[in-house]
Formats: sequence, structure tokens, C-alpha cells
Amino acid sequence: MTIQSLGYVGIGTPDPTAWADYARTVIGLAVEDGQPGEAVRHRLRMDQHPFRMWLTEAETGGVTVIGWEVRNPAAINEMTTRLKESGVDVTAGTEEECQDRQVTRMVHFDGPLGIRTELFCGRRLAPSQFVSPLGVDFVTGEQGLGHVVMKTPRVQEAVDFYRDVLGFRLSDTADYPWGTFYFLGCNPRHHSIAFIRSYKNEGTHHILCEVSTPEEVGRALDRTREHDVRLMATLGKHANDGMFSFYMTSPAGFGIEIGAEGVQIDETTWVSRTYTADIWGHHPVP
Repeated sequence: MTIQSLGYVGIGTPDPTAWADYARTVIGLAVEDGQPGEAVRHRLRMDQHPFRMWLTEAETGGVTVIGWEVRNPAAINEMTTRLKESGVDVTAGTEEECQDRQVTRMVHFDGPLGIRTELFCGRRLAPSQFVSPLGVDFVTGEQGLGHVVMKTPRVQEAVDFYRDVLGFRLSDTADYPWGTFYFLGCNPRHHSIAFIRSYKNEGTHHILCEVSTPEEVGRALDRTREHDVRLMATLGKHANDGMFSFYMTSPAGFGIEIGAEGVQIDETTWVSRTYTADIWGHHPVP
């Protein structure tokens, strides 16, 4: 696997200030404000990386950039060749763009749903230790930021691109009454990206922030009550990735999943299956 992990995501939102406050007081991310005149309004930290998410102002909320970390420049060359052979236009990141992302090298192209997709290597780590304003410990490391789930009517096209061109594995699928999900992974995390078939609209379904313990999940659930955050789905446990989690609505309209104890995959023994229900919970909230 050439792609190692989900490195970062850009988020567009009508109210970056409200999203930054939500990130700080509900999720527990550290927030650093952008510079005057800069398009990025806020950068969000969850570990030793300089940021894992950033916020820009947009008419509608959702993921605008997905950045995948690769091993080294040779891996970028390999992926660039593979993309071009598949008919994808690939552009080298400028020196200014690489500086903004705090990476040594980066290329970008239009991925599924028209989202700018970046491949990078040589991430510069932050000089200061990450400290969550709420004392939250996030699970990242070799598993990366977490995962992002996207809605699209062209789900098979998106799955084929990530599996056949970018080299992701299809971990499994889930056929629920509200939609069919396709889960794709690139490291021991069960999935780093997933797509749900949606005939009504296209965009971001949710982003996972995994925390270290079930108690942290419970404390986050308490904070949704304290800050009057609307739930998307109740507390529950997934059958496929084992995640003990709940879903809440972010100020940009898409969901944030807070979860713990997700399974880690052993590529040599993993068997892909189709699930039709969770173990318990995760009931949609009207």
C-alpha cells in the first residue's frame, strides 16, 4: 500500500468561528487562528501534527480537501504515474502550497465528488506538544486522522477509483435501510474513507474523531447536552469496525462521529463481509 494514512482535511463552513468554538468546546481539538487576509480562518490540532483540519468560509458545509500521506517522494512519483495512466490530471503543489500544508512535497488532483485530493510526504511536526483544551486523547499515529464518509449517487465510480487507482482495500460493505456503505482502508484502521449511495444529494456525511477510551465517548456525549448540540444517531456499537460511538451534527450541517475501540485490521487474515445491522444502538435521531 503506497498511501499510508488520512493526513488532513479542509472543511468549508458558513460560520468558521462557530465551528472553531464547537471544535474546542465539544470535540476537544486545539484551535489556532489563521493570519489576517488568509483564506484559512482556523487550523485544528489533535496530535503532534501542525493541524489535522482547517476551516474556510463557504456557502455550504462539507469537506473541500482530502490529504493522503504517502511514504516518500518515490511513492508520490509512483502514484502520479498510476493516476496519469488512468487519465487523471495531476498537478504539482507549489512551494507556497507545500509551506501552507507544512509538507516537503505534494501533488493534487480532482477526486470523486470533485473534491481536491492531495498526496503528500515529509510532514513537518509541530514544535509544541499537543494539549487538548478538554484533556481528550485522540487515536491517530499510523492510523491517521480518522475517517471521512461521503454521500454520492455515483458510489461505484468512487469505490472503483479508490480501490483500483489509489490502491485501497475494500474492508467490507454495510447494507442498511437508510443506505449502502462501502468502507475502504489503507492501514490497520478499518476504514479511512467510505462512500454511501445517495440518490438525493452529494457531499459529506461525517468525519470520525476517535478517542482513546469509552469514557471519553461518554464525556463527549455529555458535552452535546451541555452545549445543545443535536445528535444524528444515538450511542451504539458497529458490527464491522467495532466502534463504540455516537454521531452529532456539526455547525456546518454534516456529522461528527466520536468513537473508541475501533478494530485494527490484519491484512493477512481479514475477510470482507456485508453487514445488515449494528450490534446495538446508532438509532437515527429525527
